[in-house]
Amino acid sequence: MNKAFTFKNCGWLIAVLLFSSLSASFSYAGSARSSSITHWNGECSGGTRTWWDDMCMAWRKRMGSKGWSQWWVNYHLVRVGRYVDPTIAAWGQDKWNLDGGDAALMCTHGGYDENGWYGVMHTKDHGQCRLNVSDMKIGPYLGNGKNRFWHMSSCNSIRWNLLGKWWGPAAGRVHVITGFHGYMYIGSKYVGEYRDLAKYGFSSKGVGKVWRDKMHHVHHWYNSWKTVCPISLGFGYSRATSANALNEKYKWAYSNKNPNWMTYTWKSGCDPTGGPKLPN
Repeated sequence: MNKAFTFKNCGWLIAVLLFSSLSASFSYAGSARSSSITHWNGECSGGTRTWWDDMCMAWRKRMGSKGWSQWWVNYHLVRVGRYVDPTIAAWGQDKWNLDGGDAALMCTHGGYDENGWYGVMHTKDHGQCRLNVSDMKIGPYLGNGKNRFWHMSSCNSIRWNLLGKWWGPAAGRVHVITGFHGYMYIGSKYVGEYRDLAKYGFSSKGVGKVWRDKMHHVHHWYNSWKTVCPISLGFGYSRATSANALNEKYKWAYSNKNPNWMTYTWKSGCDPTGGPKLPN
């Protein structure tokens, strides 16, 4: 069963979910961008995952087949300065990297602490091997990006008890952020799922809802019978617009909105490895 709630960005007020009838009636071709690492053989450490770049590439190439331009930075080029917003650190270059695309996918090891998710980089940059949530502001605010859809193929990227940490990056006016509560998995059998994210993100339900459904697993043999729990976040200036952000397709371009409200959606009762069971 799919579940969703809406929060206002003041005191974490739970509100009733409202759906908007707003929609876009035009087709839009943008830029799909990705970053991935398979071997951590630089200054930063991480376990080898040989299929991760294939997963990222499958999504990006399918986006390209829809008329979107493609851009990627992989392996030793994945370093923190590329993903930090210049309003947070003057050396940040995100607007020329993933945040410079309309949709982006990052494939890297992830962890969490009290400050939220962090993504493990390949090469140390400005003394850092981790990209932290506090380094990020995603989207077009102040001309420092244009991202609408930010995807993370990374463990613990949207940890249930740390959902509120994504208000900071969302201040850049990104529309949708997607990730995982608990562990996610890497391998040849997942390549098609990332391809399907692009496919169905154009043709069926909104991108946020496709992520929730296509990335969800319950005891599949090819991930050693593990359960995977995706979560999608939609942002907007009202309850309705934040809920409706989860209906936005890649081929549409909703207007950029102040992130006053967040709607999040998940699979009811999903119980992953690496995290507590989600609410029913």
